[in-house]
Amino acid sequence: MVNAEIRTLVEPDGTPVCNVAFDLSADQLRSAALAIAAVRVERHRGAELETDDVLALRELTGVCDELDRLSDAGGHGTVILPLGRLVALHDALGEWTTGRTDRGWMREDEHEAFPVVHAMLTPLATVRADALQTVLGSTADAPGA
Repeated sequence: MVNAEIRTLVEPDGTPVCNVAFDLSADQLRSAALAIAAVRVERHRGAELETDDVLALRELTGVCDELDRLSDAGGHGTVILPLGRLVALHDALGEWTTGRTDRGWMREDEHEAFPVVHAMLTPLATVRADALQTVLGSTADAPGA
């Protein structure tokens, strides 16, 4: 993950909106897409979904679709995600790596993806923290806050 950039916009009502852009290699895109797809199924398979669960599934599906679209192109790609989807991505990748470590075995494709996904966690955590700080700082500086 390289070239991380936080893009802050302001809604007409003054609410800050944060998008995060970063570049991923073809291997990172493919590995992250595999991990997100697995978490989406594992997390929601056979579960009765409440409204919050449906919204979380929708966010994961959006992230998964974006990663799949970029991965299908076969090259490096720039990922642009709203802050909420970046958080969903980071949480799901962390859940996937922890799940694979805890169960003690991996499928062949997971074995190849694991070190790639694991290496993405720290840079994603840094960008996540910076983006949250940017939004929280923007909220505190907004008129009427």
